Amino acid sequence: MAQAQKGIYAEPNLHGLTLLLNVMTDDVDNMRRKLARIPTLLEELDERFSEALLSGYIAIGSDYWDIIYPDERPPQLGHFPDLRDADRQAPREPVDLLLTVRSDRFDVNYHSARAILEWFGHDVELTDQIPTFRFMDGRDLTGFIDAPENPRGIRRRQLALIQADDDPVFAGGSYLFVQKFRHDLRRWEQLTQEMQEFVIGRKKLTGERISEAVLQMVTHTQKARMQDDQEQPIQMLRQNMPWGDMREQGLLAMYFSAQPRDVVHWLKRRYYADEQGDYDPLLDYTEAVSNAAYFVPSVEFLAK
Repeated sequence: MAQAQKGIYAEPNLHGLTLLLNVMTDDVDNMRRKLARIPTLLEELDERFSEALLSGYIAIGSDYWDIIYPDERPPQLGHFPDLRDADRQAPREPVDLLLTVRSDRFDVNYHSARAILEWFGHDVELTDQIPTFRFMDGRDLTGFIDAPENPRGIRRRQLALIQADDDPVFAGGSYLFVQKFRHDLRRWEQLTQEMQEFVIGRKKLTGERISEAVLQMVTHTQKARMQDDQEQPIQMLRQNMPWGDMREQGLLAMYFSAQPRDVVHWLKRRYYADEQGDYDPLLDYTEAVSNAAYFVPSVEFLAK
């Protein structure tokens, strides 16, 4: 199988840094050459700081893909879905490139991101930088365990990466959807713990699911369940990390999949009210302020 950029399926780290970049040059041959070297740069940095467990990846925005690779396009690469229903929306903000580095050392992330930016030089413009961190024992800033149903071990690769039998050209790659959520923690924390648990559908301390017989409302867990309408598992790996300072906080949500239609269906189920008027109630306390779709190519695809 083609070698994937290992930041796609790597285990969680203590710190992350995500850079959003727009390309400022028309020299696509030079940009392809620079993109091809990113996995090698990350590998060299990982060897230099081996104790930090560094990983990362470079992703290509859906709008920029046809400019940089006009001859071959991932067959299911599209725009981030238009999610608008009542006062719930997820505005699309396309970006040319997304770079993420993660490790157990903040300084290593900073150094690595600087090194890669220097490699790009004046060919890119930094539009946003999002430092992220592991909160408590893998919790969102709401206090609840984040993505408790996330796959583990080899299953992470199986759900996130395209297989050679399905698409030999883009094998080892992954479709990526990114949402930058900004939480209204002041409003959230006004709820009692019992009410917070009813919104999420799980116990806050243990993450144990609350019996639907006890619940009197639709929960986040029900709307964000990892099964489709036919009770088939949704192919998705979430690599979420909190971000924030004392003024504003949230969650940088990253969804990797070999089957992006699964992710689009999952997102629509959360945002759009069903026949009973129910949607994901957690969206009353958080807002996705920036959303975009990308493709993360394999190392071989970048190199060729």
